[in-house]
Amino acid sequence: MTIAAKQVALKVGSFQVENLGVDSASYFPGYGLGPSSKFAYCAYGIGDTEEEAFQDCLEMVAQQGFDIDGETEERIRAEYGAIDDSTTVAEYLDWDKETIEEVASSGEESYFHVGIKWNCRQEERFGRVKKLTGIEFLRYEDYCPQGPSRRYSGLQDWGYTRRIDPDCKTVSYGDLKPADCPESATAYLEALSDDSTEEGELYFYLPYASGSDYSGSTVEKANHRAFQESYGQEPFVWEATGGFDTYATVIGLTGLLECPDDTFDLILGVIEGLDRYPLIDDEALSNLESELADEAWESWVASDFRRALEKKFDGIDFDWPNDADLRSFFERKREEANEYWESESCGPSVFVRVEKVAEGIALADLDDWTVKYIVSWGDVGQETEEYTSETEAIERVESLRAAGFIGASYMEA
Repeated sequence: MTIAAKQVALKVGSFQVENLGVDSASYFPGYGLGPSSKFAYCAYGIGDTEEEAFQDCLEMVAQQGFDIDGETEERIRAEYGAIDDSTTVAEYLDWDKETIEEVASSGEESYFHVGIKWNCRQEERFGRVKKLTGIEFLRYEDYCPQGPSRRYSGLQDWGYTRRIDPDCKTVSYGDLKPADCPESATAYLEALSDDSTEEGELYFYLPYASGSDYSGSTVEKANHRAFQESYGQEPFVWEATGGFDTYATVIGLTGLLECPDDTFDLILGVIEGLDRYPLIDDEALSNLESELADEAWESWVASDFRRALEKKFDGIDFDWPNDADLRSFFERKREEANEYWESESCGPSVFVRVEKVAEGIALADLDDWTVKYIVSWGDVGQETEEYTSETEAIERVESLRAAGFIGASYMEA
């Protein structure tokens, strides 16, 4: 499927706008960037009113390839302050009619001047992206049908799509290949093609948020889940999947450079924070580990726990409750034993030392689930004894019968 790419326009980032006063062309000192300027671009505009000069200034910015949309103009106006849209140069300089005529005939007319220095917003963002730890750029290659064949009726022409469909939120992990880092944001954006089969679009994996059944950990899995829940609906965020439950979060460079300021700052803040503390959300990790503990209990811990107790109290019969009731007992004894659910180092799973929990459990703790056997016989009335092992109960009955108590017997309590 061919995806139409929108034309990428450069955006004004940080800037400085200023009123340069009223002057003629001969006396205007000029406006530019010094060797130590923190800005990369500059322009100035002229006009018979301050508003005209301001508008001309914005036009000069646009002529350098920058998009002066409503949001950008609003930002610049807010920084500049109130603008006089009615006072002319002649009125501002208090010229009389004769002076106006003299200036007009001399060709040395004066104008309001408004100047602006600025940086490219995408370039500023790209600078932050390049500083991220653990970022490696990727290209996308999906070999798939490109449309009906023009040569063979009923068949498909196949080829590579090199841009991820924003409407398809899951991609194949194997379709992402290593790529070089661009020299600059402007060079990268200007080289992008509208054709989704052309190379150029770049992506990267969210750090500390990828793994599989045999790699990563609960931290990576929790980060992946938390980021997807918060930003997965952004058109430049995808989930990559593969064999052995491979997972990763994919971020598109173009979308990140183009998104609204608040979205960019939030996402970059999350990624930059991972370098200091590699966990996005403590609660997300806690919830995941709780889910994994539930899965582990159902999968193997419950059965291992029962076997450990049966081994410890060999020969004693138990009538175990359902797993849910046994779980609450296990968790209480686990805490008493200072044993904890721990994350595996290879894959998103948890384990607990069942044998250590079992070591601290006494037979009396299991009284509710211990099977009791009552041995009875007649000797000046009915005599009874209680046993927790059917084998011991049988042996006692046999010994009583050998002693002459022919009616000795046992039954489960």
